[in-house]
Amino acid sequence: MDEDQPKTLYVGNLSRDVTEALILQVFSQIGPCKNCKMIIDTAGNDPYCFVEFYENRHAAAALAAMNGRKILGKDMKVNWASMPGSQKKDTSSKYHFHVFVGDLSPEISTDDVRAAFAPFGKISLSLRSGR
Repeated sequence: MDEDQPKTLYVGNLSRDVTEALILQVFSQIGPCKNCKMIIDTAGNDPYCFVEFYENRHAAAALAAMNGRKILGKDMKVNWASMPGSQKKDTSSKYHFHVFVGDLSPEISTDDVRAAFAPFGKISLSLRSGR
């Protein structure tokens, strides 16, 4: 049943000196990590990353242990990359996918996003502002 459980964490409020290797070294102390993807914002915002574990139990333990911990002088903010249970099961179509699109320029409108994904069929948008 672990397949349905979240295994990926969002890690934010990172120092610009933090690297994927450092994050993997720190988080691997809790459990084996499958992947780390660092997102560097060219606009000057703090970097953040996504850490994927092989097992939900290790991700949950890392969330509990690492949220608020200091790394290179900054308190990490750790949360689930997607909230457990927040993805509703869609039975209206045989094939339905959820895609997260983030770090868009403020100039990108909802219509721009719709136009970009229109070739792939019917879409629905769930907009969240991180600002």
